[in-house]
Amino acid sequence: MIAEFSTFPVGKGVHLSKYVAPIIKMIENSGLDYKMTPMGTIVEGDADRVFDLIRACHKKLARDSKRVITSIRIDDFKDRSQRITKKIESVEKRLGHKVKQ
Repeated sequence: MIAEFSTFPVGKGVHLSKYVAPIIKMIENSGLDYKMTPMGTIVEGDADRVFDLIRACHKKLARDSKRVITSIRIDDFKDRSQRITKKIESVEKRLGHKVKQ
C-alpha cells in the first residue's frame, strides 16, 4: 500500500515547519519507505503499519492543538512493492526521459 498524507495544526500561524519537522522524524523512525513532497508525504508498507503511522502523526499534533486536519489518499495494490519509485519509472519509460521531481 502507498498512502499520501498531510497533517497540520490549525490556528498555529502560517509557517508550520516547526510542527511538520517532528512528524517527518516520526516517519523516518517508522522504518517505512517514504518521500516528502511540498504538499505532503508518501509512505509505503503494510496497511496496518501505514495506518498506525498516520494515526500516530495525527495524535502527536493533536496533543498541542485544538484542531488538526489530516488528509489521506490511498493506493492499495496487492502483491506490489517499491511503488513510490516504480510508478514514476513507468511514466519515465513511456516518456523516454526522467521527469522533474
